[in-house]
Amino acid sequence: MSQGKQFLFKLLLCGDGAVGKTSIREQYMGKGFAGSYMKTIGADFASHKTEIAGNKVTYQIFDLAGQDAYTVARKSFYKGGQAAFLIFDLQDPSSLHNLSTWIKDCIDNSGGTISTFVVLGNKADLVETRQVSNQMAIEYCQRIAAESGLTFVFLETSAKSGMNVGLAFDLMGKRLLEKHNIDVTVDLPEGTEMITPGDFNESGNSVEVAQATAVAEASSMKVEGLSDDLTGINSRLDNIDERLDSLEKRFGKLAQLMKKVMEK
Repeated sequence: MSQGKQFLFKLLLCGDGAVGKTSIREQYMGKGFAGSYMKTIGADFASHKTEIAGNKVTYQIFDLAGQDAYTVARKSFYKGGQAAFLIFDLQDPSSLHNLSTWIKDCIDNSGGTISTFVVLGNKADLVETRQVSNQMAIEYCQRIAAESGLTFVFLETSAKSGMNVGLAFDLMGKRLLEKHNIDVTVDLPEGTEMITPGDFNESGNSVEVAQATAVAEASSMKVEGLSDDLTGINSRLDNIDERLDSLEKRFGKLAQLMKKVMEK
């Protein structure tokens, strides 16, 4: 029996802020789930060793901050990457809608070395507040596969319960090892899909995807509207400051006049 080989893979966890990237990493590392949210600053790093089909695999896991404020700071972390988890929140359609931006960032900032992607719909345990159905997510992945020419694997996860978290990393290892001509068998649960560029049928695209896009655009409009409101408030505050300065000058002049009157 031939001995397995050793592999080192650099993986990136990508997705909007608060979708559960760090929680997925911590759950996979055996550290359990922390209910409190702590924002990742720039990027965080962890290393994990595992065995897949007799091969020793080391994952270098880079957990990237999802907030727009860190767009520039996280660019350097893509270099040398081979694969990425694209993570969105099943409660938030806009986080699904933004995956195409994360794909572009991965490819552009890595120089094209990141070409293997696994899409994770996280927080599947929050059934009552869920806004993205399994079919909606699959059809959106079909759309971005058609646009990018890439192949994706999609599955749902729960960082809280650990559902499919280990499986997600096994699937990633399977896809990476297959590029080295090593066949790996992984049993896929219901709802897990391998999505290729030819799977998208525009005429048969469901209304749900359009709804997801509409919700994401509506959310964006609300943010823009809030920004306009804040601009208006700042403008009013500036006017108030100017008026206060004017009043202070008038009171100063009045105080000087009163002083002269008292001296007389």
